[in-house]
Amino acid sequence: MNHAADTRAEAKEAALLRRCRDGNREAVHIVLSREASYLERVLIRLMGPCADVEDVLQDTLTAAASALAGFRGEASVRTWMTRIAVRTAKRHLRSPHRRRARNHLELATVDGAAVQSQRSTNATTDARKALERAYEHIQRLDVNKRVAFTLHVIEGLPMREVAALTSASVAATKSRVFFARRALLSRLRTDRVLFEYFASGDEGGAA
Repeated sequence: MNHAADTRAEAKEAALLRRCRDGNREAVHIVLSREASYLERVLIRLMGPCADVEDVLQDTLTAAASALAGFRGEASVRTWMTRIAVRTAKRHLRSPHRRRARNHLELATVDGAAVQSQRSTNATTDARKALERAYEHIQRLDVNKRVAFTLHVIEGLPMREVAALTSASVAATKSRVFFARRALLSRLRTDRVLFEYFASGDEGGAA
């Protein structure tokens, strides 16, 4: 887009957010609907393929709808809503009553060459099995380490952005990712595919 188009898009977004702050239900619905698919993907990454993802997504959207009147644009709407989703997911992950992850055949797989879904039936089945194995190990991590690791390594967010989303310092976030990776790799030494994938990252990069 050229500068004029960018300016029009920014003005349109600002007008939409003003309507949200004024309590316009249609505007709120537009914002929530626009971000719902992205937030669902993030929650699947954080929580694993479990039945509770939909409940946590609804809790996130409800919280965002209630708080939109106070949104002042210090970050993008997506970043602001992702922060709400992360907080909601962390509360759920700490709950003793949460349901364990289970394989959903319709889910997208963990990003990465070693685990990507392929068109052939055999490759797709292998990818789903790898996804299931990955979540079995990731869900055993401490919640803070699990969230930081997932957002940085699997979701691919820069370390500084992960720190902002989790209300932590960059140093603490790097430490969480480092120790999460170390704990994960210690469990994956007999799983060549996942070991090679998760061993390939750099905790200090993409700050």
